[in-house]
Amino acid sequence: MDCRRSSATTLTATLAMSLGALLGLAGCSQPDAGADPTAREAGLSAANGLAVINGLSAANGLAVANGLAVANGLASANGLAAANGLMTTSDGRATVTYLARCALASNDSLVKQDQYGAWYTFPGALGLAPQWKNNACDSNCQEIMSACMMAHVNTTGRHINLYLDSPVVLGLGRLNNYPLQEGAFFGNIFVTPPKPYYCNGFDFDRAPAGGRIGSTQTGSPYTNPFGLCSSVCTTIGYLNEAYTPCAGWNNVITTFRDFDPGLPYTICNLASGMCLAIKSNSTAAGGIIDLWPTNTNPNQKWYFERVNNNTSSGDYRIRSAYSNLYLDIVTSSMVDGGLVDQWPNNGGANQMWNMIQIIAGSYLIENENSRLLLNAAGIAAGQQMIQAGHGSYGDSQMWKLTLTTP
Repeated sequence: MDCRRSSATTLTATLAMSLGALLGLAGCSQPDAGADPTAREAGLSAANGLAVINGLSAANGLAVANGLAVANGLASANGLAAANGLMTTSDGRATVTYLARCALASNDSLVKQDQYGAWYTFPGALGLAPQWKNNACDSNCQEIMSACMMAHVNTTGRHINLYLDSPVVLGLGRLNNYPLQEGAFFGNIFVTPPKPYYCNGFDFDRAPAGGRIGSTQTGSPYTNPFGLCSSVCTTIGYLNEAYTPCAGWNNVITTFRDFDPGLPYTICNLASGMCLAIKSNSTAAGGIIDLWPTNTNPNQKWYFERVNNNTSSGDYRIRSAYSNLYLDIVTSSMVDGGLVDQWPNNGGANQMWNMIQIIAGSYLIENENSRLLLNAAGIAAGQQMIQAGHGSYGDSQMWKLTLTTP
């Protein structure tokens, strides 16, 4: 069995957050101009689960007739009322939970009463608008808070882990744990009528999570009149991974998601268009992984299983939907030309893979053990796949992942 080594070296910083509590904070530094193009900067992980922004309607903004006034601090009686509006219902208090989480820092909280005199404490987390606790929320505050609230909506109420990018407080960067660029949120939900918008990222329709954009949402509080973000936004960040401004809005949050572990993908090479397959439909340990023209056969379908759920690892095991065996580097080879086969799960780093998005839904697939890339250079249909190269890469090392049916 291979000894697994951490992939924390692929990150420079991360702030990980569960639904109710922060888990940790690491230092942050910007990569220099000569840095590895797969290096990461800063960003923030979060869990969504706001089923609906209670009090927001198509005709009226969130701040109208909901006991909420952007001209006053949230902590004041005139900023968030006890006797009417959001504090008087469980759905309304769920909205307040996310208002506090987005606005206040992790060392702060908002304490409010409902109409019956019961006290509630709402912890902070992201610190996007800490001034709103005691002072007015101006237009910039309203816009970044709008983006944050919309980014956390899941109309089914499910908790789906997200990664948030923004030049406003959160920072910019990518994290291997969240390889799918879902989209970007912007606008102002506090005005009348509200202006709640999003646009589609590169991967909005890849493994769409229930209740999120890309899926069949009902009752979503935002609309997309723009299509792809690339058509209305400017890209920013070291890897051009995030967006701002978008359609004239400067306070934008870009969201990223993980793969859906319950649905399979095809893994097809950008240069040849051929896809990873199990040669001769083998179900045996050691069965050859080759390239073959795309088809709908199960031997070309693969599940991405996260090795763990912490933010120090971007590793996945890649399991065949046909054989239930895993993509594996033969004898844990560390050299260019090492062969790829399928093998039962052995817990080894030679079966762990980093998914590194480079452009528009295309990925480098890096072996955790060798740090070499899945490489199709010179591989014809039916030939066994290899690992090779990392310092530079081209289309033969880039892969398009497409959601398919089980």
